[in-house]
Amino acid sequence: MLLLLLLLVVGIVVADFVLLPSWATGVALAATLVLCYVARGYAVRWGYLAVAMVLLGYILVELRMPEASMPYNRAMELEVDVVGIPSERDGYSVAEGRVVAWREGDEWQRADDRVLLWLRGEGVHSGDRVVVCGEVQERLSRYEGYDELLRRRGYIGGVGIGDGDVLSVNHSERLGLHRRAVAKMERYERDSMAHATVLAMTVGERGAMPRVLRDAYAATGLAHLLAVSGLHLGVVMMVVLWLLAPLRLIHRGHRIAAMLALVMIWVYALMSGASASVVRAAIMLTVLLLAHISSSSRNSVNTLALTLFVMLVYRPMYLYDISFQLSALAVAGILLWGVPIVRSVGHKAPLWRILFSTLVVGVVATLWTLPVVSHTFGNLPLAGVVITPVVLIFAYAVVGCGLLALVLPGVVALPFAWLGEWCAWLQNGVVLWAAERGITGVEYRMTTGEVAVWYAVVGVITIVAWSVNRKKVITLS
Repeated sequence: MLLLLLLLVVGIVVADFVLLPSWATGVALAATLVLCYVARGYAVRWGYLAVAMVLLGYILVELRMPEASMPYNRAMELEVDVVGIPSERDGYSVAEGRVVAWREGDEWQRADDRVLLWLRGEGVHSGDRVVVCGEVQERLSRYEGYDELLRRRGYIGGVGIGDGDVLSVNHSERLGLHRRAVAKMERYERDSMAHATVLAMTVGERGAMPRVLRDAYAATGLAHLLAVSGLHLGVVMMVVLWLLAPLRLIHRGHRIAAMLALVMIWVYALMSGASASVVRAAIMLTVLLLAHISSSSRNSVNTLALTLFVMLVYRPMYLYDISFQLSALAVAGILLWGVPIVRSVGHKAPLWRILFSTLVVGVVATLWTLPVVSHTFGNLPLAGVVITPVVLIFAYAVVGCGLLALVLPGVVALPFAWLGEWCAWLQNGVVLWAAERGITGVEYRMTTGEVAVWYAVVGVITIVAWSVNRKKVITLS
């Protein structure tokens, strides 16, 4: 699956530089698959399959390339679904939206266009369907490179929405699960900054995060902790399996526990807004749990490759999504470097093993994602290597307590909510302390060539390390 994934990625990238007729590419793909089926010889079949995967990546981009179904820069009425969770900027918020209808005269025209929403006001929230008087702007950013990146992610344009532009608002219940989760967590607020961190890390609601706190997390390279991702879903799975541990005492009870954990993972993914990183993690954990339920053997790297392959087939523009890139690289680094390093130590003391694992995970994830962060944001998050192990311990507690506060009834959930907020207060204290004392990243933007060299070296190290013939040693008495 790793090889097929890399070939698919090549096809997606080639689509940006080569223009071929869609019918010709489709015929070539069909012919290559037929030749792969009838060919004799393992190497020949793999050759045809490799070509087919590249062509598939190219065709997926052609089929998914967005085209606007409405005119640009003309005043009209727009019916828009607010799909994503708004993220605060300086004086406004940004969210993903989808134009479902528009009209310039009397007749409504149907549409299905993904747009970027610039929200200036307090009346629009995620899940709402709003009718506004405005226009679709073709330009998404004043920076040409970022504008092109947003188009690769599937946006056809942007729509500005202020309080004076809104004609009507329909508070849809489509994302009611997320709203109810936020509302329940807001009942337990004691400290505003700590509570904002709990909301961000448990239900993906980052609107309450003060600017000083967001800047501190960004400067120290720990902003990824505020976005719900595989770390958070992994904690969800562990907490659910821990709570359901008594089921293992009955026949096939481990399968029932795994199925319930699977349901909770996807419920939590929906509660947190179902971002690219959350969907990736949910799919991967689903494959792992299904393998556990069916007693099948499983390979974590193969599972990750299968997960990424499925996501890119569904939406090839995920490849240009920074959260998708960072999430995939971090998990790959943990599986290829982190897990073998932790296993090689083999220390049985639980506390020491947890601390050592946390240190290894933080360092490895930082090293694997560092070039992408530097190339995109112009910052080398070296400070994250130092303070990540400490912050991760608090992060586990925040997410675990937040999950229990969500699923348990009010009175029972209160102690967990307060404990989670206290851990978030300690976590914020570490991050703010590091930012105030200049323990932050180094301002440096890696070039594309430097990023390629970095990952080439990482690839060589990985291949050499995994190619070592590990011999078993038996000590005789």
